[in-house]
Amino acid sequence: MRKHYKLLLAAAATAAIAATGTAAASASPATHQAASGTEYIQVMSTAPTTPGPASAIARGVFTAGGQARLGDARIGTIAFPGGTIVLSHRPGKSSSHFYPAGCLSLISQSGTYQIVRGTGQYAGISGHGTYQLSLEIVAARVHGDCSSAKPPVAQQELLRLAGPVRM
Repeated sequence: MRKHYKLLLAAAATAAIAATGTAAASASPATHQAASGTEYIQVMSTAPTTPGPASAIARGVFTAGGQARLGDARIGTIAFPGGTIVLSHRPGKSSSHFYPAGCLSLISQSGTYQIVRGTGQYAGISGHGTYQLSLEIVAARVHGDCSSAKPPVAQQELLRLAGPVRM
């Protein structure tokens, strides 16, 4: 009798676990729910002579690391392992300062951006926001004078974007 009782208890426990699993599965949503919130993207480049991609890190609604190709055009692409995000940007206020003693240029620009489209896991993404660009350049010297004809000695570019997204 005791053996039969243990088997019944085990069967009841298994049935309860199975029923709970079924109830939980049926309670989960059948459609994908859109995620929204603030996304922060930081783009950094230190390559003064190579116009290649810059490092990009996104955090907020999603977290990913990838490469950005923003350039001088008003359209840029940020490629992450799961897809790409294409955005357009509009420059706003800017300032620049040149310090001849160190051949140092400091450039700052703010502006706005709009997400144009996404591919892969970012298909259907939408959003907009503001950006802040900081660029520091140490120019090469020729005969003791600062030269723009030669590639810079060093360059650092930091671009920070922030704004609401919906995926």
